[in-house]
Amino acid sequence: MTEKVHNESEKKYQYSFDFIQKKLEGSKDSYGKLMKEIVRTGICTECGTCAAVCPVLEWDHVTAQPKLIGKCTGCGICYNQCPRTITDPIQLMGEFKNGYVANTDIPEVIGGQDGGTVTSILCYLFDEHLIDAAIVTMKDPNNPWHPVAQIVTTKEDAIKSSGSIYTHSQTVDALMDAIREDYRSIAFVGTPCNIDAVDKMMSSPSGMLRFFMRAHILKIGLFCMDSFSPETLYPMFEKDGIDLQKVSKMDINKGKFHLYYEDQEEPVKSYTIRSLHKYKSSSCNFCTDLTAENADISVGSVGSGANKNTVFARTGIGAEIIEDAAEKGYLTIEPYNAINLNSVLFLAKLKKVTQYNIQKRKVFIVRDVKDQENARIESKPVSDQAKSIISSRRALSVKKTLNEKDNQLELAITNTAGFTLDEMKVRVAAVDDVFESKPWVTTIKELFPYEEIDIDYPLEQLEGAVLVEATTDKFGKIYSKTLKFAPKK
Repeated sequence: MTEKVHNESEKKYQYSFDFIQKKLEGSKDSYGKLMKEIVRTGICTECGTCAAVCPVLEWDHVTAQPKLIGKCTGCGICYNQCPRTITDPIQLMGEFKNGYVANTDIPEVIGGQDGGTVTSILCYLFDEHLIDAAIVTMKDPNNPWHPVAQIVTTKEDAIKSSGSIYTHSQTVDALMDAIREDYRSIAFVGTPCNIDAVDKMMSSPSGMLRFFMRAHILKIGLFCMDSFSPETLYPMFEKDGIDLQKVSKMDINKGKFHLYYEDQEEPVKSYTIRSLHKYKSSSCNFCTDLTAENADISVGSVGSGANKNTVFARTGIGAEIIEDAAEKGYLTIEPYNAINLNSVLFLAKLKKVTQYNIQKRKVFIVRDVKDQENARIESKPVSDQAKSIISSRRALSVKKTLNEKDNQLELAITNTAGFTLDEMKVRVAAVDDVFESKPWVTTIKELFPYEEIDIDYPLEQLEGAVLVEATTDKFGKIYSKTLKFAPKK
């Protein structure tokens, strides 16, 4: 390559770099964010793209990670070229024709779940004779707050079905029953997984509804972050003194799960979503669709404010229905804007990367810890290369939670090394000044990348400190830290 050609290529590269840098200005996508979200979480594919496009990054072949060789300006180019980051709004929440903030104008529906938009759409469809049946989920009258998929054929029954139940519902079964009963125009209301099933049945070469299409199906999708297992969640509610027979409404809002009794404005009980993680349906760990991307109309409460809904009309028929329903007095709508959209994009991104979430594999509940003379772990000599690899990254992450009710310290230990840690010895001991007591030692045969183990360590008092240590034969001591704890004031 001649010097002239080389210089021209460099100019083109610099022009592209400057253009993208300007476009991403203010995005806060930096090298630090890339390391935190992609590299240190084990998502990195080691393709080296980040180092290839950034003049202050190079690929470190020892640690198999990008490394800064200059000052990061926070331009976000490395983050936005990475094949594992999801930054395009269309990738995050699917394509749609129009976005709205909507709420019901029907007196019987006002005061229902959020903005009452789905119920209002169904009322409009029945009144205009655009459907002769709708598939909805209702509460089982014989089993409080358990879902029952139903075929409804009147506006009045559609209004009775309003309200959210945060468990899986077998709505496709009811849809097939409706088709067998010869209903020709059907509105199908479901969560993203239900919508995906119907969409696949309609579009797949082997799809049942592709060859059994005697009905026109309008897909109305509900935003969904998580669904829960009633077999474990509801007994926990009852153990906390909640009478499910008296519960009139369940609602998830601002990171909390609220339960309401009849005629009460304030929730009788609220739980953080994080505290209910163990009751979440396992399939939700693998779902990446927050906004029902394959629906004709998608409806949720994220980013719309109190008593309103976010609505995406994804198809032409969906947009026509929303706007005609508003024109005929069933809905009040206003255009969606960038401020509304940010909340949806934030949650949609969390949902898209949900498959990367750390999974718990082992839980150690330690009881009757006694002083043991040999409860120590020794580090064996390791190679310089092993030292270099382990020193360049944080091999373990340890988080502590003080459980005052059970007098124990809950330790969550996560493998953040990026590779499997074999024969890892873990030691926990209470410390007081320079003295140790109540040591506990275990060996983890193998801890896979980004898996987590939980240790519930018993305490004699609720304020103090513990020493947590970990070693492996290959890398020697990989963690040693004293963790202090005390009740919140």
